[in-house]
Amino acid sequence: MYKTLKRLTVVVVLALLAAMLMIPAAAMDFSVKPVLPENQRQNGSAFFDLMVRPGQTQDLVIEIGNTSDVDIAVLVETITASTSRSGQINYTSRGVHDETLKYSFEEMVSIPQDYYSIPAGTSIKVPISLTVPDEPFEGALLGSVRVLREATQEEKAAAGAIVNQYAHVTAVRIIQNENAEAINADFALGEITAELVNYRASIVAMIRNTQPMIIKGASATASIYEKGARHPIFEHSQETLEFAPNSVFQYSFVDEEGYGIEPGEYTAMIDVKYGGKTWSFEQDFTIPAQVAAIVNEGALNQYGQQRPAADAGVIAGIPLWGVIAIAVGAALFAAITVLIIVVAKRKPAIAA
Repeated sequence: MYKTLKRLTVVVVLALLAAMLMIPAAAMDFSVKPVLPENQRQNGSAFFDLMVRPGQTQDLVIEIGNTSDVDIAVLVETITASTSRSGQINYTSRGVHDETLKYSFEEMVSIPQDYYSIPAGTSIKVPISLTVPDEPFEGALLGSVRVLREATQEEKAAAGAIVNQYAHVTAVRIIQNENAEAINADFALGEITAELVNYRASIVAMIRNTQPMIIKGASATASIYEKGARHPIFEHSQETLEFAPNSVFQYSFVDEEGYGIEPGEYTAMIDVKYGGKTWSFEQDFTIPAQVAAIVNEGALNQYGQQRPAADAGVIAGIPLWGVIAIAVGAALFAAITVLIIVVAKRKPAIAA
């Protein structure tokens, strides 16, 4: 009863949030433009693409314009690029970075202040101080400058509990030579565990891009087995994967059917393909009972169903449908054989 009430409460809250978010959004009333420096590699672009030297310092300047007729306030922050759960490069929020990340974009930059007020119809220039490490680095560093417009008091009063906020994101790529990303890709498989993904019980495998290079056009195919079973409980493949440098893709196997995640021992088999090469991983992992209980308790779609055994419907290593097909074929063959014999016996002899 408690779990039912809890899920109902969460569903109601989510429905209310969705309804509130449908409040018509005001037009984007501010702009952000990078002031491209001399060491910009691509002129005319809407992002920073910089060639730098070890130990170099410079200011990256963004111009923020207030195109509305009211004063606004903005939050300016820097973000080290990561890989999203959907397998795309994520510039908008902080994500999971690999342990091989040597220098993060956030550590290399600083901003004089977080918040800026911009009078109506005016613009300001915000300097972002960049300090390149003294030690040379390979590959590319990737990050972004995110400018978030704060809601005014009037907007907060009109919207109530949920207020629409808008952000501009300016990407930043930093390299030290033209062949910076001419390095060999390499992937590794990290921890595999159970967790909630969008309020669904899931098994999540950490696929690591261990190199300082931007990966585009990779693919992954994976299966999750109960240890020792012949048939997987999860199968998934994904094309057109992207990885930020030295980042982690949280490959999620979501329990959409609502069976829940059982505690126990499992085996993951994952292939990652990129640039004509394949990285194959096979890894055993354990989901503790306490972790499974917490994940299942928080899932909204737990229906109390019993997941079929991993090898249910398998006889002597052959799937049930295969056994049925063999049996039907054998019966059909026997019937045809009998029919031929009967017809042969009834056929009159040919006169000599």
